[in-house]
Amino acid sequence: MSKQGIGVAMAMALVFGLAAMATAGAQPAKLSAADYARAEKVLDYNLRGRIKNAQVEPHWLPDGRFWYRRDGEHGAEFLLVDPAARSRGALFDAARLHAAMSAALPAAKIEAVPTPISVRLENGALHARLAGDRKHELSCDLAAYRCDSVPATTPDHYWLASPDGRSAVFVREHNLWLRDLHSGAERALTRDGEAHFGYGELPDFALHAVPTQLGLWKVPPFAVTWSPDGKRLLGTRYDERKVEPYPMVAMAPERGFRPQVHYIRLGLLGDREAARDEWYSVDVESGATRSIRLPQGWNGAIEADVLGWSPDNRRAYAVIARYDHPARMRLVEIDLDDGSLRDVIEERSDTRVQLNDFIYSRPAVRVLAASNEVVWFSERDGWGHLYLYDLRDGRMIRRLTAGDWLVRDIIGVDEGKRQLYFTAGGREPGDPYQRRLYRVGLDGGEPRLLTPEAADHDLDSGVSVILGGKALDLLSPTGEAVIDNYSTLDAPPRTLLRSTRDGEVLLELERADASAVLEAGWQAPQRIRLKAADGRTDLYATVFLPPGYSKERAKPGQYPIVDAFYGGPQVTNASVGFVEAAAAINPISRSSLAALGFVVITIDARGTPGRSQAFHDASYHGGFADVQVDDHVAAIRELAARYPGLNLDRVGVYGHSAGGHASARAILRRPDFYKVAVSSAGNHNQQGMYGGGINGLERILAGAPNYGASGVLRPSPDAVPANYLANDNAVLAANLRGKLMLVYGDLDENALPAVTIQLTSALIKANKDFDLLYLPNQNHELFRNDAYYTRRMWDYFVEHLMGAKPPKDYRLQAPAKPGESGF
Repeated sequence: MSKQGIGVAMAMALVFGLAAMATAGAQPAKLSAADYARAEKVLDYNLRGRIKNAQVEPHWLPDGRFWYRRDGEHGAEFLLVDPAARSRGALFDAARLHAAMSAALPAAKIEAVPTPISVRLENGALHARLAGDRKHELSCDLAAYRCDSVPATTPDHYWLASPDGRSAVFVREHNLWLRDLHSGAERALTRDGEAHFGYGELPDFALHAVPTQLGLWKVPPFAVTWSPDGKRLLGTRYDERKVEPYPMVAMAPERGFRPQVHYIRLGLLGDREAARDEWYSVDVESGATRSIRLPQGWNGAIEADVLGWSPDNRRAYAVIARYDHPARMRLVEIDLDDGSLRDVIEERSDTRVQLNDFIYSRPAVRVLAASNEVVWFSERDGWGHLYLYDLRDGRMIRRLTAGDWLVRDIIGVDEGKRQLYFTAGGREPGDPYQRRLYRVGLDGGEPRLLTPEAADHDLDSGVSVILGGKALDLLSPTGEAVIDNYSTLDAPPRTLLRSTRDGEVLLELERADASAVLEAGWQAPQRIRLKAADGRTDLYATVFLPPGYSKERAKPGQYPIVDAFYGGPQVTNASVGFVEAAAAINPISRSSLAALGFVVITIDARGTPGRSQAFHDASYHGGFADVQVDDHVAAIRELAARYPGLNLDRVGVYGHSAGGHASARAILRRPDFYKVAVSSAGNHNQQGMYGGGINGLERILAGAPNYGASGVLRPSPDAVPANYLANDNAVLAANLRGKLMLVYGDLDENALPAVTIQLTSALIKANKDFDLLYLPNQNHELFRNDAYYTRRMWDYFVEHLMGAKPPKDYRLQAPAKPGESGF
């Protein structure tokens, strides 16, 4: 049978497995283990990584060629691409390279298809650096297939290599050390680091303090950057010494019976003592260290790294911010010789001020040091656009983009040709969340569309440093070609090499193979446009329909509805591309719940990013999820009017983190509409969550706390700031009428367990029945890595929303690896 035939057969089996649902308005009396097994096959973490060649990560060579790894029929393959020649072929002959490596280092265990550590051009020939044994690496001529054994100089994963690759910095006992990668010699660069005020150390407010204490979480030197010439280091040092310790209690520790308390430094909203930050510079040769203090009341913007350097490497550019009213953000020039700061640009907003509408994306800012210019992102006219400024005097030279659409990411700049490449949504007709690639001249002119396909062109510049991401470079060094990856909900990704001149396709690199996902029984969701509660604003939703759903055959009231809700103001969650729809980051289980017989919808309502600033600002001030809840209700009612068989008397909701807040908010605020809710790891109030100008939630929710005469400092232990009182779900506890299950992990630093327990206290005082699922030794990733939670969430909806009995003693298999991190 062909792969397509197998996929069809699996889908039909899933339909017949749930045939009991086909009776008019009836629900099955019981779901079987086979029903759950079929749903488990399409669970997100079981599909993650099973789409082959979904992306291409290029490793560019100075001459404009690049190499990349692909998933071959029998394992990894490495290809070399020449954009000028429009050619694509093997980077090396695996068998010949294996033989050459084995001859040079006979005792080493060489993998059948060696993986290059790096590839370089040397006298016109390609040379690769490859792993050997513990002390040796291999330097191989890929034309002559001749290898030499050389001392291992590849830095440890937890070191930060210098630009020339000759040395690396690492952290030891709260200080930075330098290691010569050739000789192995080490020396201390700083000497005054201490606990909670170290150099290159992950601060506790980064929300991984417990696993760091346990030795389970390690990162390279944090917030440290090399100058391009390798002579200086610029970093941020975080002072948490005065922050009050916060207890995280493992009630059922892995070993022993006495509860284990982990004290972390975590300030709450309104605390007098919050984490403080300062910059420092290190002269690598002399070891001289200079402290660079930020202006009083300002902090570094943690979503941004060093944004650029002057040509002489003596000055760097970074961003500072303060989140009171108005919120302000400044681009500053740092003089590393004397530690002085010079303000270049200041951006202000009565709500949020950001460097990208999506805070987890890298800043849509580029420093063009050679021409003393900077491309700056601003939402000052109500939409996120790009502006060109003079770095010397902060003068705006010109607007680069304008209109009722949003710039998403800067992909690259060709400074020689004065061309900027960026993605945007909403400039073309259709779905505004689909990204397209554009080119615009730095010296003026209208943007030129380079990707005509109506699809989501998944080009970005990498994940923000707030998540520890690294920069991606999809633009060739010559500026003549760019790598484009695009998909739709029902069409797997294609990766093309395009000309930056006119978008012409130079070469097709990959067509993703999604056969494993389809054979598992996964089926693509539908993208739908609906109206917000105001009756005017367009909303976009992604809907997962049960297998076999038909508008013509659906019976009244046949399908219960589940609202998969996130609602945080930093990301969108209604999938628009194939990979995210098949293996979502958040919320998960949408395909699985649909496979069990629910209609599952995710809506990007007002208050989420990706549209205008006014659309985004609906979640700023007051109850940040309230407008979204009303929008969800209106959208689901419209969905039911357009899709026969949906049961508006059986609507449930679930969500995690910000979605945990929103799902509890939904059933408490609209008990007339939502009948069942599962809320995991919710930030149910803000007064019990982390605060402060560096990583406090005030920067994205409602600004600095307002305690009236006491200002921003909490006057008493139980004081709640006026601008956050409406965010407290406990205020609505008396409204509960349906079934609510609250879930939390006791070592969750991201959505603190105490906040969930504080909501339970209010529910008890209101004499309300609810369910509570406590997961010992679990952190914020519980919704992605805890199979027990996932099964309990399915059971809850099957029993209380569908009115059926779940299979007895069914056990989901745990994921092979933990899920990705993120709020």
